[in-house]
Amino acid sequence: MKEKFLRYIFNKQPCYGIVKGELVHQIESDFLIKKPVETGKIVELNKIKILPPVIPSKVVGLAYNYKDLVGDRENYSEPLIFLKPSASIIGMNDEVIVPKNRRTWGEVELAIVIGTEAKNVQSKNANNYIFGYTVANDITMQNIDSRDHHLASSKGCDTFCPLGPWIVTNVNTSNLSLTNHINDKLFQEGNTSNRIVDDFEAVSLVSHYMTLNPGDIIITGTPKNAMNSLLYDQSEISITVEDIGTLTNKVKITN
Repeated sequence: MKEKFLRYIFNKQPCYGIVKGELVHQIESDFLIKKPVETGKIVELNKIKILPPVIPSKVVGLAYNYKDLVGDRENYSEPLIFLKPSASIIGMNDEVIVPKNRRTWGEVELAIVIGTEAKNVQSKNANNYIFGYTVANDITMQNIDSRDHHLASSKGCDTFCPLGPWIVTNVNTSNLSLTNHINDKLFQEGNTSNRIVDDFEAVSLVSHYMTLNPGDIIITGTPKNAMNSLLYDQSEISITVEDIGTLTNKVKITN
């Protein structure tokens, strides 16, 4: 059964909850730590401040994981791996802060949420380590003269990883549409079926390089046309992954 979990602020207090329709049912504690138990408190979804669904120890990104991005090939290379710090994470409707005079764009991505510590996992067993899925916007800034090979400044700035609005469990992610709209104009459109490695292969790949902790995020790549999805002051970017949700953020340019 699919469930939607989220973190939120209500009456100035951080809470955990389950989304049922337009209502949020509060639960006693972190859904990643123990089986959720409802408190009986219910609030309307539009009356709360939605927080990032998790604060991971790390966000692991897969670069060049969509076939339409890298182009038709007889054989596809293993996706590149990069990291985004926890300081880059913001939630639904939070502001993306972009440095002035630096070309910056948004990238729609399906994000895997790890539920159980994972190391050297085989693809066939990877589903046992996945708690659920959320939506990620991999905000990316133009590289510094192509010298930032680790992508730390390009992808790791504060606010450069919007996540949310919630985590959905028990989703078949093999054939989901993805879209990226900026000020209601469509810039990216793709499908998870076009990925080079799927969720289970992604968990296996990353876990052979580093231990994945509960709450860690793997963002699984973006379709073509991301670099044309440019962000300007007061832009509103809304990215959608089918069966998961829509994540919306405003942009602010700073000196």
